[in-house]
Amino acid sequence: MEYGIGVGGPLRMIGPMAKMVEDAGFESCWAAETVNTAFVAAGAAIAATERIKVGTAIALAFPRSPTITAMTAWDLDELSGGRFICGLGSQVKRVNENRFSVPFEHPAPKLKEYAEVMRTVWAANRGEDVVHEGRFYNVTMPTFHGRPQPDRKDVPIYIAAVGPIMSRVCGAVADGLFGHPIASPLYLREVVRPAIAEGAESVGRKAEECNLTASPLISISDDLDLARSEVKLQIAFYATTRTYKQILALHGREHIIGDLRDAFGARDKGRMIDLIDDELCDAIAVAGNPAEVKDRIGDWDGVADRLMVSGPWYGPSPGRVMENYQALVEVFGSPR
Repeated sequence: MEYGIGVGGPLRMIGPMAKMVEDAGFESCWAAETVNTAFVAAGAAIAATERIKVGTAIALAFPRSPTITAMTAWDLDELSGGRFICGLGSQVKRVNENRFSVPFEHPAPKLKEYAEVMRTVWAANRGEDVVHEGRFYNVTMPTFHGRPQPDRKDVPIYIAAVGPIMSRVCGAVADGLFGHPIASPLYLREVVRPAIAEGAESVGRKAEECNLTASPLISISDDLDLARSEVKLQIAFYATTRTYKQILALHGREHIIGDLRDAFGARDKGRMIDLIDDELCDAIAVAGNPAEVKDRIGDWDGVADRLMVSGPWYGPSPGRVMENYQALVEVFGSPR
């Protein structure tokens, strides 16, 4: 199993964090896109490291032209010496429309075509005579005709997916799939993996050409009640969104969604925690002391190719978030 971890916070801290987790032996580090742009953070991580893979998990696709994204990824790939992974996601309708003022339409086929446009740009950069004319994008001048770079390879494209439709897209066009933090091993095994295989088969690919990176929620503490409460609250926060209903349904818990939304609306975090029982908590997340966490993470063996370990952020204080992050580095790092 390969292990990755996120890097974030103030931009001046990204480089030192990336160097720390590289020295700790992580295979990859990943920059999210919330307040800051993921690509700038990834560039800071690349500049501070030499070996570790650096990716975006995730950068938002639709607010950007796929040509711009392809150009940015190509630059970061060159800067890193081939260590960059371009992770993309569709985000939800409200964020696309209300934050970025872009239409949200048919996200799965549009993101599939988005990846195809990016590869068209890279092929043109290598000197190939290619264009893209599709349902959502028409790119008939994918590059300026400078000096071709025939030896450059495509940058790996990963796509965030929850349900079977986007998972099939990943199987068809992506080099990897990001699983959601509340996508349990059972859900990945019974829903996501088969959908990846279906998508791959539809275009003559092999399922193993699409890496499955899981993102389990992990809280490490000698205080088991604290650790459980932290991951339960994070699960509850995510579960208020209808996108994740199918995950709860697989575990027989879809009936709690209405109560979760009511508790969230009332800002009743205690009630949100109480609605996530221990069985559901253990099926989705990992909580406990370092030895217990190291043992329980084995539930993902044979399901995921990589684990991007992460901790709860909805509820814990900034100090507790950093304490848990350091524990993740200590438990899952393997210093060279």
